[in-house]
Amino acid sequence: MSASDSTNLGRFLSDSSERKETIEDANERLIALLNAAVDGLVIIDKKGTIELFNSAAQEMFLYSSQEVLGKNIKMLMPAPFSREHDTYLSSYMTSGQAKIIGTGRKVKGKKSNGEEFPIFLSVGEVKGSSHIQFVGIIRDISEQERDKMEAQDNRNRLSHASRLSSMGELAAGIAHEMNQPLTAISSYAQASKRLLESGSQQSIEKVAATLDKICDQAIRASDVIDRLRTFVKKRISQREYVDLNELITKTVKLAKVDTRILDHEVIVKLESIKEPELLVDPVQIQQVLLNLIRNGIDSMEHIKGAPLIIKSQWLSDELIEVSVSDCGLGMDAQTIGSIFNPFFTTKESGMGMGLSVSQTIIHAHGGRIYFEANHPSGCTFSFHLPATAKNQENTEN
Repeated sequence: MSASDSTNLGRFLSDSSERKETIEDANERLIALLNAAVDGLVIIDKKGTIELFNSAAQEMFLYSSQEVLGKNIKMLMPAPFSREHDTYLSSYMTSGQAKIIGTGRKVKGKKSNGEEFPIFLSVGEVKGSSHIQFVGIIRDISEQERDKMEAQDNRNRLSHASRLSSMGELAAGIAHEMNQPLTAISSYAQASKRLLESGSQQSIEKVAATLDKICDQAIRASDVIDRLRTFVKKRISQREYVDLNELITKTVKLAKVDTRILDHEVIVKLESIKEPELLVDPVQIQQVLLNLIRNGIDSMEHIKGAPLIIKSQWLSDELIEVSVSDCGLGMDAQTIGSIFNPFFTTKESGMGMGLSVSQTIIHAHGGRIYFEANHPSGCTFSFHLPATAKNQENTEN
């Protein structure tokens, strides 16, 4: 071998060694970068076999990398996600149609001890690798889900406390509402007794009719109790499709338990062209509307006979507004700036929870609550909610 050939060989071996070190250094830096990530990172092949499992994923799933490398990713998933995964992969490989690849979604993971926990999973394909690979970025959202549930629980507790407060203030009205059917029952019972004592056939027929009236009054009293029991019952928030017009009508009947409302005319104007249907918690929406009605009546305390107007109207094809208008004294600047603040109240015995809770309820339903001054006096409180027209499809066809 000549000196020149020897020199060239030396340079080649040196360059090869440097390239090898460079690749190894790059691999080490990549592994260090992956292990430094706070999110779990998992790389799998086209069959779902795990090829990389970073430190965050190990801590999250309570598996070491040695325990999962070479095994199917399904071991980290509870049913039904584990059953669906291979179907997603095979479908993508044959048709190219992505269902979970390139998107993010909430799913559940399964730790080595069998515990299931919520995760947010993003999946992407590794382009330009020597074989088909997919990378999954996994974030543990257990804490966020707990916070969300705790916030919902707090909202439900506050809502329940507000309803109890409302019913406490309506105690006199409840006594009045119950007194009427009970007095009628007593009167009809005494009349029946006198008729029976007379002993005539005609009297017996009258007794039968009187007993029907007693039954009607007992049902009336029972309905009052049921409405109040449903309203104040401690319950988990449950949403269902409701007819808004029917819900408003029921709420007005409930509001009339308050004797103060009897001094005012209540005018109800409901949208009838396209009857609105909402996916809501009906008791919570009743709570908001009842609070607005009572506030309107309170503002007109010294104006006997003044009307309270309750109205529903469509703002758009997917948005319905409910408003309660009074002609009371209105609000000053300080009240306007603080009206939705917790514990702010203009009433001597008020707790200042009603409007704050109402705002929370409406926001949780995807709506908004607001107010404006009336002319020459008074105020209108309104809230809007997403809605659909009842039987809209049938109407269009």
